[in-house]
Amino acid sequence: MSTTKDANTTTNKTKEQIEQEVIADSVITADANKSLPQPKGEESIKMKESLEDKKADANLGSGAKDQEVYFVKDSNGETKEIGKEITNHKTTLYFKGCKDGVFTVSARVTKIMIEACQRCTFNFKGRIFTNTIEAWKTVDCKVNILNDQVKTLQVDMTSRMSITFDTRDSLHSIIWSGVNDMKLYFADEADFEHHTGFEQMKAVYPEQELSFTVDQFTTRIIKGVLTTEQIIRLANGYPSTEREASEFDANEELNKKRAEEFIRKRLAENGISLGTIGMKKPEAGRNDACPCGSGKKYKKCCSK
Repeated sequence: MSTTKDANTTTNKTKEQIEQEVIADSVITADANKSLPQPKGEESIKMKESLEDKKADANLGSGAKDQEVYFVKDSNGETKEIGKEITNHKTTLYFKGCKDGVFTVSARVTKIMIEACQRCTFNFKGRIFTNTIEAWKTVDCKVNILNDQVKTLQVDMTSRMSITFDTRDSLHSIIWSGVNDMKLYFADEADFEHHTGFEQMKAVYPEQELSFTVDQFTTRIIKGVLTTEQIIRLANGYPSTEREASEFDANEELNKKRAEEFIRKRLAENGISLGTIGMKKPEAGRNDACPCGSGKKYKKCCSK
């Protein structure tokens, strides 16, 4: 009787229920006694720091082993001036994971890197030998550049960053990607504010499907106006903008024409004619005399 009941129960089960039971039966529960020991306490902390240092080396680049790096890591609510403690000017100053801090840098360093910091203020006064600051994965941070020592400020994957330069002459180039809400100020212009970011660029380039993580932009002063433009790659891989590429093409064509006119003039002064090179040739039929003056038929000469 019980056998019949069990058979009926099995028969009444759906195919999906049976498959789920088979899958469940085939899963082997791990034996805690045979598992590899997991790091705890001090060992776990050391492993984590080692992984973070390897990531930092990757961010620093191939020359990281030859560099001296001064880390300010996981600082919370600290107000600190960094100056005399850095004695080697080849040092890279690396802020990582700091929160709610105020940092003033008067030391001479090679480069500044800021990673994953939140609600921090950074004041840069000292010499930066590569003229470069890189910041990424930051939130609600303020960067105050109080000298003319930064040529390139690179900002990536960042939200709500405020950047202040002491004067317009101190702003050379900001290269950024994946930035929401970036505001620029000049210390000597109290009423000035420039607001840019990914949402603003979507309005500037409505015909394009911009990528938050891929597309790059540059913010500079062009003919006295603070301007943000999309960065494009030329055929040779060189980064540029549409405006610069168009200006270069126009200047190149103009320079070619000027060079040709100069050469023709100098040759003409010596009784030499350059011919029709570089000039638009008149239309000719295949069997007509070639416009180049060779005496051959067009099909046998320049049409080839």
